[in-house]
Amino acid sequence: MTVDLDVLRKTTDELLRSRGVFDVDAFGWLNEDDVDPEFVGYAMWMLSPPYDYDDEGWQNDTPPNKAPTEAEQQLMQLGHDFFGLMKTARYFIGHALLYQPTVHPLRIEATEFDFNEFAALVALTAAADRLSDFIIVTTLGRKTDEQGQRIKACDRLRESGLGIEADGLQGGFKAIAGARDARRQVVHGVATRPAHVQKHLLTKEREAFKEQRWHAARNRETPYEEVIREQEQLDAKELADVEARAKLLCDCHVKLVKMGELSFRIEHDWRQRHGAMAGPGGLEPPT
Repeated sequence: MTVDLDVLRKTTDELLRSRGVFDVDAFGWLNEDDVDPEFVGYAMWMLSPPYDYDDEGWQNDTPPNKAPTEAEQQLMQLGHDFFGLMKTARYFIGHALLYQPTVHPLRIEATEFDFNEFAALVALTAAADRLSDFIIVTTLGRKTDEQGQRIKACDRLRESGLGIEADGLQGGFKAIAGARDARRQVVHGVATRPAHVQKHLLTKEREAFKEQRWHAARNRETPYEEVIREQEQLDAKELADVEARAKLLCDCHVKLVKMGELSFRIEHDWRQRHGAMAGPGGLEPPT
């Protein structure tokens, strides 16, 4: 059977756009010539990245006249990894939205929505980690296993007169904590729908054993209309939970786009303030 992939891509893109989730490459420019002042950080990344390749050397097959420092290489890798992860997250968010209408209450097996939500959460939190490391390398010169490096990096920004930017970063990381909590739950807690069902059934059985009777036995005299109404309320609550999960994915992607702009702008401003130090390696990490 042949699947029209163009229709699939168009459908998911329309769903994403309706939620304000756009490709990260779409930011930075109002048109071919004018920078978007709201997302200037992306234009800075394109026009003045942490390291400029020796294009003439590549084309002429001559040795480059400079070499990237370790910090510059890390910044370039982290920045491009962020873009790749954001694209990955958007792809899976789009497919989660595509399958969301097919999710029904009282489902036992995991659905396509669940699969794509899981993948999107992993990509989103990984993208946030790349930005965190990007700021650490920008301000401290390297990323280590030391605790509290991001706090120290924000303190360094404040000392350099970038207090507003530091506050914006810390507020942004706090805002996406919901996605990190959701990912932690699926990675270290109960990840799949069958496991959730088992958790519910076994909890009920433990309660019945403790009380020596099933909860339903106490409600046999409940009017049929009330039973139906209660079930409808439970169904609505479960579908509302699915919508909340979808909204979390979209909101997190939108927030990370803004945090990416801020991070690239901070790196550029930090580089301009501290300048390039002399040496064959180009820009050295500030001390």
